[in-house]
Amino acid sequence: MAEMRQPGFGVDSLFIFSLVAVTAMGLLNLYSASVAQEALFFRQLAATLIGAALCAVLSVADYRFLRNHSLWLYLAGAGVLLVTGILGHEVKSTRSWLSFGFFSVQPSELFKGVFILHLAVHFSKIQRTRHAAAAGDGLILPAIFVAIPVGLILFQGDTGTAAVYLPIFFVMFYLAELDFSLIGFMLAAGVLAAATAVLRVYGHTLRPEWDPSLQKYLAFPYAAAFFGAAGVLCLLVLIVRLRLTHFRGGGLIRRLLILLLLLFVGTQGGEGFYRSLKPHQKNRIISFFKPGSDPRGAGYQSLQAEIAVGSGGLFGKGYLKGSQKRLGFLPEQWTDFAFSVWAEEWGFVGCLSLLLAHGLLIGCSLWIAKLSTDLFGCLIACGAATLYFVHMGVGVAMNLGAFPVVGIPLPFLSYGGSAQILNLAVAGLVISVARHRRLLAA
Repeated sequence: MAEMRQPGFGVDSLFIFSLVAVTAMGLLNLYSASVAQEALFFRQLAATLIGAALCAVLSVADYRFLRNHSLWLYLAGAGVLLVTGILGHEVKSTRSWLSFGFFSVQPSELFKGVFILHLAVHFSKIQRTRHAAAAGDGLILPAIFVAIPVGLILFQGDTGTAAVYLPIFFVMFYLAELDFSLIGFMLAAGVLAAATAVLRVYGHTLRPEWDPSLQKYLAFPYAAAFFGAAGVLCLLVLIVRLRLTHFRGGGLIRRLLILLLLLFVGTQGGEGFYRSLKPHQKNRIISFFKPGSDPRGAGYQSLQAEIAVGSGGLFGKGYLKGSQKRLGFLPEQWTDFAFSVWAEEWGFVGCLSLLLAHGLLIGCSLWIAKLSTDLFGCLIACGAATLYFVHMGVGVAMNLGAFPVVGIPLPFLSYGGSAQILNLAVAGLVISVARHRRLLAA
């Protein structure tokens, strides 16, 4: 029995160590990034203390106690998101904050933890009771659970934060071993829609000779006529084949019909997405493909971030000595581009250490999920790992110019009290999963 307890003990200790390490690195970096505005550092320090207290409470509590409260937390959180979209404080065309005098809260960040918890409860309940999607529990309800926060956050104008919910949902849905066919179709259609929207922006701005053709062939009347005719033709061929073979076969034609539907839904969704993009969002896509096209405007952030990262060299310029940061060339240096500050001052070796610490945190979360005694705990830990991975991956890619600027905070590194409290609270749930696994094993 001791052999069973030891792995659980090792991994939760390692998780806590990596959590302390990335939190300390984040505060160290924020102090340097905000040296001219020390109030930002002390606000983040206060949020860290609140998050640490919440992490400690959740880590000693039994995570299974939250099963009966997840729905009410979800509904209350959705209500707060709606209120925020209507009455919230607007910053940079985004109405995502609720102001309470001397501090503000971003509910869309905090709701991610409730979202992970509620999905884990719902999916584990389906597997536990073994009743599938006849009543919609396996497909319709999960789709509603993800559509509500994504829709409300898009209503606030925050596309980047809304997009984070989708990979968390797809990963948890897949790990719950439910029917992935329709959800997979939705995922493929979403990816195709995003690609279509990006292509439209690229063609309209950087390849104007493409724009007339893209407008013509992606317009709804033309697309509906083309895909409709192709679909009817395939359907007629399928009917004839089934009649001749006594309703056997036809799998290839069915797949072709699904592909045609996917292409139609994806391209038309992308066309609608393109028309809904705001000018600053289009500029971010353009600056991703060609930062030099507007080096003092849309491409300024990415260019300065790449300069800061590259100037760090192998060992960096030294703590508090980053010239890009100190001279004010690096924009949003304590939020979106906090990684560039770290890279400039600590160099390649420091970046590698930071990424290894975050990799250890994510790896321990997945290890804890594997060791979990129930699906509920497994899904919580996997949801946390996905949250950290998406934020860190996209954030670092933005700083390296490998991804458009979407305003997603780097976990534990970027300034933001709501995000800091969320990350530490979710970590507390993961520790609780590991801790109670050991108690059950004992």
